[in-house]
Amino acid sequence: MSQGDTIVSEQKQSNAVSILSVLGALILWGSSFVAIKFAYTTYPPLTLAVARFVVASLILGALTLLPQNRVRLQKKDIFTVAICGLTGIMLYAVLQNIAMQWTSASSATLIIASYPIITLLMESVIYKKKLSAIKIVAILIAIVGVVILSYVKSESRVEGELLGIILLIIAGVAWAVYNFMMKRVVNHYPPITLLFYTTLIGTIFLLPLALLERAQWQQPTLLSFSMMMFLGVFCSVIAYLLYNRGLKTMAPSTITSMLNLMPIIGVFFSWVLLGEQVTLRKIIGGAIVIFGVMLSVRKTKSDAIKETVAVEAAANAEASTHESA
Repeated sequence: MSQGDTIVSEQKQSNAVSILSVLGALILWGSSFVAIKFAYTTYPPLTLAVARFVVASLILGALTLLPQNRVRLQKKDIFTVAICGLTGIMLYAVLQNIAMQWTSASSATLIIASYPIITLLMESVIYKKKLSAIKIVAILIAIVGVVILSYVKSESRVEGELLGIILLIIAGVAWAVYNFMMKRVVNHYPPITLLFYTTLIGTIFLLPLALLERAQWQQPTLLSFSMMMFLGVFCSVIAYLLYNRGLKTMAPSTITSMLNLMPIIGVFFSWVLLGEQVTLRKIIGGAIVIFGVMLSVRKTKSDAIKETVAVEAAANAEASTHESA
């Protein structure tokens, strides 16, 4: 086998590992909504968020002791990272966990699928970016999907279901702010280090809120404790590491397309493990939301080629650095 064939073979293997890594992350994140429902049997929503992120902080803290992750926050970045922890960890977790008490796991998964649309809208407002006709159509399509998902026939469930959906949409705004702020520092620190600081800060913000639920605290069961640990270890740490592995060699457009699998995975787990009914309304509404999101992130062929070249160049540069070291 020639050297060129060897390089091509290694690239294919690396791409396969990246795809499997991202898929693994999506499976873990998609299953998190079911885990939250099981954990709620003994954990109040805010207490669950604290317990989950305390576990994640301890694991991430241990990982930051590794030489490649041992980087201190610069003073100029403390405020930015604090906002990331406040919005992406504390505020997002509070809103999502409370919303999950009011809506089904499958509906929550499908609403969260619309988050790229929320980010796109906020990006156009904050950075005054002009939206193309395709993106405007995509936003309108996704809104139609969310409206269909929000419709509840039974009057007795309208208030709670709508409240849960509204809270999830507000959580999407918090997530968008987190992404905007994270862009300012993401290239300055190792991923593990940055995740540790944001998780730790978010957990500190969460602690006082969890104390408000002291009257609801009770002895966790083996199942609820296992689900809390699953959320802390697998959904908050391992899924992120798998996702980062995929970012090394995959083009952003490819990863964005794969993210559309998460609501499908989430609905599947909700149906199999929770016995939630997958109604025609959910299927139609979810499909419309996913189609709108896919349309909003659609790129031209030339853009996709540029992204792939950029990712490969970065990966080759990193490999050269390791070899010279």
